[in-house]
Amino acid sequence: MILESRLHSLMEEFKIPFHNPFCPEDWKDWYHYVLYDPKSRVRILYNICFNGKPGPGYVTDTLFVTVPKGFIDQPVIDLNEEETFGFARNRQWEPGDLTTHPLHYKKHQIDFRIISNVLSLRVENKETNTAFHFHGAPISTPVYVPEPAPYGRGFIGWGVMAGYQMSGHIQLNNRTIYITDDWYCYHDRNFGRFNWGNIGWTWFVISTTDHENVKWAYVLHQSNNSDYTKEGAPILFTYRNDKLAKVFIGDTVRIQVSWSDDHSIPPILPGSMASLFSDRNIRNPKQLSVYAQDELHTIAMTMDVTTHTELIVPDSEQKAYTFIKELSGEVKVSQNIGEKQTESKEGFFYAELCH
Repeated sequence: MILESRLHSLMEEFKIPFHNPFCPEDWKDWYHYVLYDPKSRVRILYNICFNGKPGPGYVTDTLFVTVPKGFIDQPVIDLNEEETFGFARNRQWEPGDLTTHPLHYKKHQIDFRIISNVLSLRVENKETNTAFHFHGAPISTPVYVPEPAPYGRGFIGWGVMAGYQMSGHIQLNNRTIYITDDWYCYHDRNFGRFNWGNIGWTWFVISTTDHENVKWAYVLHQSNNSDYTKEGAPILFTYRNDKLAKVFIGDTVRIQVSWSDDHSIPPILPGSMASLFSDRNIRNPKQLSVYAQDELHTIAMTMDVTTHTELIVPDSEQKAYTFIKELSGEVKVSQNIGEKQTESKEGFFYAELCH
């Protein structure tokens, strides 16, 4: 039996064997954090990804901050509209930038460390007048899936911590947002060997509270290749008050994406590929629906998309790229788990459609 503390350490352990001179350059290893304030409806996503190995490799970090319109620099806040700020940047990964026992990366306005499963993250981007400091630790049942079946070419492993106690603050222009115990926070860990352009996934995290003030969280992952002609078995994890309560897998889970009728230019986070696809008109996702059922339990989820921003990730070894649609919004959940019917009182979701 692996104790939870040991499992946490296994999940956070850096996976790229970059000290090996024969380490392939298609390795990727990334840390992913989502934060949400149910009062202000502010949503934050931060991702730091190590690509390849020191020398030819690079480090990518990405930030999305979604707030009510006017929240940052206007006296009047419109809760019916939302806007997203953020950045995506690549930096050379140089020898000596990263130590792994304990994990510590310090370079290029980033100070990222995990010591005894406790996170400390300081990031600054002077070009966008953005800075933040988060620190925290996991509080939920950890789930670790080392190597699912390949899709596209290569493999990917991942772990989930659907409850994370976080505190700190983020500075956007002249506005400071403080992260407190009221926020919902999520963390997952991902690693693998693959090239962008032939890999994809559907993922989301949901945080809700029911009418008895029980906290529920849901995490879904389904793998696919770049054009969705091949899809893996979906997995839906269900958490009750930070404890894993139920897992649905395979044919017990059905996913449906509803798309807009009109074509428009999607909002693209500035990056190296943004200008190349700036004139592209596509249909945008407007709703995600998920229904899960087995012999004993059912869950029905409806996610209305209120923000949609696209990140375009190029591959360093071949002329290819992956589109990552970052979606967030409000969710309604109806379920029967443990012979009891419950309805969500409030909730949010954050999702990615990656192709």
